[in-house]
Amino acid sequence: MKKNVPHIAGPPDAKPAKNWPSMKHDPQPATASEWRAEGDACVARGDLQAALHCFEAAHTLDPTDCAVLEHLAGTLAVLNRFSEAVVRYHEAIALDPLNTNLRHGLGWSLEQMHRLEQAVDAYREAVRLTSKADGSYNNMGNCLQALGRFDESHEAYRRAIEAAPQVPLYYRNFVQSKRLAADDPVFAELERFAGNVATLTPANQAEIHFAYGQALSDVGRNDASFDHFLKGNALYRAGVRYDEAASLGLFAHLPELLTAEVLEAKRGLGDPSDAPIFIVGMPRSGSTLIEQILASHPQVLGMGERTDFGEALVNCIGRDLNDPLRIDIEALQGVGAAPLRTLGADYLRRMRMPLPETQTSASGHPRFTDKYPFNFINVGLIHLALPNARFIHSSRSPLQSCLSIFSRIFHDVPFSYDLGELGRYYRAYDALMGHWQRVLPEGTMIEIKYEELVDDLEGNVRRLLAHCGLDWDERCLSFHQTARQVNTASAAQVRRPIYKTSVRRWQPRQALLQPLFDGLEPALAPAGSFSAPSADTGAPAIDTEKS
Repeated sequence: MKKNVPHIAGPPDAKPAKNWPSMKHDPQPATASEWRAEGDACVARGDLQAALHCFEAAHTLDPTDCAVLEHLAGTLAVLNRFSEAVVRYHEAIALDPLNTNLRHGLGWSLEQMHRLEQAVDAYREAVRLTSKADGSYNNMGNCLQALGRFDESHEAYRRAIEAAPQVPLYYRNFVQSKRLAADDPVFAELERFAGNVATLTPANQAEIHFAYGQALSDVGRNDASFDHFLKGNALYRAGVRYDEAASLGLFAHLPELLTAEVLEAKRGLGDPSDAPIFIVGMPRSGSTLIEQILASHPQVLGMGERTDFGEALVNCIGRDLNDPLRIDIEALQGVGAAPLRTLGADYLRRMRMPLPETQTSASGHPRFTDKYPFNFINVGLIHLALPNARFIHSSRSPLQSCLSIFSRIFHDVPFSYDLGELGRYYRAYDALMGHWQRVLPEGTMIEIKYEELVDDLEGNVRRLLAHCGLDWDERCLSFHQTARQVNTASAAQVRRPIYKTSVRRWQPRQALLQPLFDGLEPALAPAGSFSAPSADTGAPAIDTEKS
């Protein structure tokens, strides 16, 4: 769900300039308006740190200039300094309480801090002031969906579309929040859009194809739906940077670095905490469901998808060459206890940094989940840094997993927009997970297959809890009643009891999927997918997965 970010205003005609003179060679600004103009120029050329300095100087000279405060707050927000941005937005709103942009910027900053209820309040104020505040309606819909308030979310997206019917993103968010009936006016508008996509930019064409593809799937028009997914993926892939050789090369290289011998030699050297439970695997494999089950246990805090381990690892690798706490990935045999323990502790520190929605109750949850799926790449290093952490490998049928991924836009999954690339990535992921399973100490990681979880919920929940050292709790079976934020594409599914129609999607005819089958290769592709096509190559229509 893409969000509308706060705008940092600049001069209407401002454009990036080549060889822009540095501030030290220009006359020093003397007034607040001059500092603000200089800050706008810095924004125009992308130098946000310099812009921040300028806006702070302008604010010091004139604390009552609301425009300066708005620019200052917006710059802080874009620099990810959200708590500071919130303070500045509140100061600006006190000066200009009828300013819609200030309310939107405040909402966006609160949203990034996971203060979703407060963000909704800020967006509501924005749309109360200006009924055409389409971006605020859209972002409000995103927050409400993460909070599980789906009817309100759907209505917010509908209002965004009414305010700005020319924005394709709002249609995609709309159809992913709730099934769209064929007689809904938005369905007709999507159909009209899809028939005139040539007038749109390639990015907006892709948005419409994905949105209309989902709408068609929901009403059972599966062939037409997949045709639009093919078109949308092709358009989106053209604008994505993806180095397949580098990605798959890394997957092949990691088993050479993190062998069973290395893991055994370094065993127990990292931080001893047993708090983390890592849920890893491919997207759309059931990881959100697994986290929702575990987060229903009174001793577990569901932290969602967090990139903190990767950030801690980059910080560790990037230390000075002579720093004894630096880790050289290519020379793990020589790594001692201190850097591993430091890496683990840094990850824990980052995860414990206060999240306003959880900080008051975090002390009552001795365990937490981290369900960033791509931590499957880091399993070996995580084990060295946190030897008592537990891993849950969330898996799903290769074909069903890939089809589900292919029907969505993911802004951090560059391999998913070409069926061949998707198949090859899945195959490399599967091989790497096989390596981790072989070299990790017994009891460190278990695999939970989505299909088996759906078929035998209680049996697999008992496996999960036992693996994590948690006592049995009936609330884990009523996971759909657990109130918490869910910020993934599966937010709607985990608010419903287990349903078996999600196990298998409708399958397009073999010829269309052949690039995927070729990428998966026979070991992972469905039986018979490499045989000569028969007169009837289509699979039977089966209830599609609700999104």
